[in-house]
Amino acid sequence: MTDEAMGQSQPWNLSTEAAVHITALMDLFRQACQRQGWTLEEERGLIGWTDVRCSSGHEFRVTAWDIVSTPKPFGLDPSQPLCSKCRNASWVAECLVALKLVAKAQGVELKATTARDESGEGHVVFAAKCPKGHHFEATGRNATNWRGEPVNILCPDCREAAAFAEGFAKIESLLRETRSTMAKRYRNAAEVRCRRGHLHTFYVDSQQGREAIRPDFCGVCRTLANFREFSEEAKDLGITVLESRWIAASRPHRAVCFAGHEFGFIPKKLKRGCPDCPRGMYGGVVPPHDVYYVVSGLDTTTGKETVKPGISSGGGYNRLRQHAEDGLTVQHLRISGLPLGMARVLERFVLDGLDSEGWLSTRGVEYFPVAALQDAMDLVSEWFTDQPGLAPRSVVVEVDDVYDAVEAPGVHDVVDVEVESAVVFDSDDVRAVAALTR
Repeated sequence: MTDEAMGQSQPWNLSTEAAVHITALMDLFRQACQRQGWTLEEERGLIGWTDVRCSSGHEFRVTAWDIVSTPKPFGLDPSQPLCSKCRNASWVAECLVALKLVAKAQGVELKATTARDESGEGHVVFAAKCPKGHHFEATGRNATNWRGEPVNILCPDCREAAAFAEGFAKIESLLRETRSTMAKRYRNAAEVRCRRGHLHTFYVDSQQGREAIRPDFCGVCRTLANFREFSEEAKDLGITVLESRWIAASRPHRAVCFAGHEFGFIPKKLKRGCPDCPRGMYGGVVPPHDVYYVVSGLDTTTGKETVKPGISSGGGYNRLRQHAEDGLTVQHLRISGLPLGMARVLERFVLDGLDSEGWLSTRGVEYFPVAALQDAMDLVSEWFTDQPGLAPRSVVVEVDDVYDAVEAPGVHDVVDVEVESAVVFDSDDVRAVAALTR
């Protein structure tokens, strides 16, 4: 039985027409090589690698198809050679001059070898030695950076050491600026704890790693800063954020407005204010923050003894009652009738002062360990002492007033009024400097 009868296919035979076209393309390739002044060592068809030698004696490989597929193979200009070494001769010469200048300026010894680099451009490889005794290889390509400027350090070992020194210097500066601490140091990296205890690793062996060494390196602290900014903007609308941490810009946070409405407050929709209050009421009728207070107690959210300095409006009773429900039942200070803006300024001064003293918040940005109570009270006294015309004075706080502020079921058993540490400022004293805070 024949192969055709068995259904087996016959080997494909190249048609005469195709062979004519291939022959024409090969003729075109030979003509292009002749115009370039190339010598063909051995032809290997249309797509095979053909060994050629240019008029300058450079040996390399090309495929006939790559040459004839150029836009104008017959019009190839010999002044624009296809040989990469010939084409880059002037560039290589410029790089060589730059290399010698850089080496002389940096005290690097160069000794030419017979080798050429792997770029194919024809750069001579030099055996080099820097003043510190490091041995390395260098070519003209190493003399300039990507901008074409001479490199500052030619020796790779010295350049790495300089980069490491720069990175560790930035880390040392970062530690001083942010009050962070060095947890561990490696040859090319360092573990750093931010002042709130978050651990980060900085690598100094790459440009990207060194750029990451910046004061706002801690993402958790940045999130806390976002929450602080959100809380401050909410206060401008008469809204108190009850959430203990930042969730997301598009997610609701528990909040309460000055009218007592509790709702989910979305940072992206901050300017809308409280949805239960009439539209447009945030144009100037929001009660000003004219109360400053300091309370403490066992925070039911964290389970820790906590002190909370803050601001409110009116008598401050609603806000103090909310704190009492959260376990902060002990009132240490309540100053009412402050002029417009003074409570916000005082709050910022105390919070910044606690931060400078190294106190870390237990939640949010305004709750601190109860051990910070004395520092908070001292900061309030310091701020008022520095205000022209004001002077702090201790007075006895009526127990009934405190109960009114934190009235809650069963709260009488835990309210602790320490008369000696209870400080109140007469609101008549602060009215004299209203103009200073407007």
